[in-house]
Amino acid sequence: MKKYTAAIILTALVFGACGPAKTTQVKKPAIDYTQYEGQQQTGQDYSAEQGDDFTGTAASSQSSAYGDAVVVMASKTISLGQNATASKELRTFQTSLDKAYITAKRAYNPVGFTYSISPAGSVNPLSDMDVQCILSAQSSDETGQKTCDLFFKTLRSEFALATAVPAGN
Repeated sequence: MKKYTAAIILTALVFGACGPAKTTQVKKPAIDYTQYEGQQQTGQDYSAEQGDDFTGTAASSQSSAYGDAVVVMASKTISLGQNATASKELRTFQTSLDKAYITAKRAYNPVGFTYSISPAGSVNPLSDMDVQCILSAQSSDETGQKTCDLFFKTLRSEFALATAVPAGN
């Protein structure tokens, strides 16, 4: 009798757990796309008729910074010192990078100007940093070389000034 009671209770629990549960469903209003019908699409137009590569054509003008190809104009390795640490030297280096970026950006205002940094040291990864000057393809033709030259010149002088030991010490 106990066997059957336990089996009946177990069966009831299984069916109770598998049964439909009452949930409150809130229906959200649908998006009305009628206001967008008939308007021309901006940006890039991709279609299968252009071939299998789906490269598309840009519908926007060439002055757009988005979708423009980028070019690494120059790359320099800056030494932070053999015993460089993430706390002091890297913070000083980042401050120098910011100043150099602002100086070059204000001087030439190139489209898509940015930089990237990556560790390049062999024993201590932070002892050397590889810095790349990156611009849009359009700006690289117009002011790229001048922008990167000023960026690296300012970076080296700012970092040297920030890490110089005062003469009295």
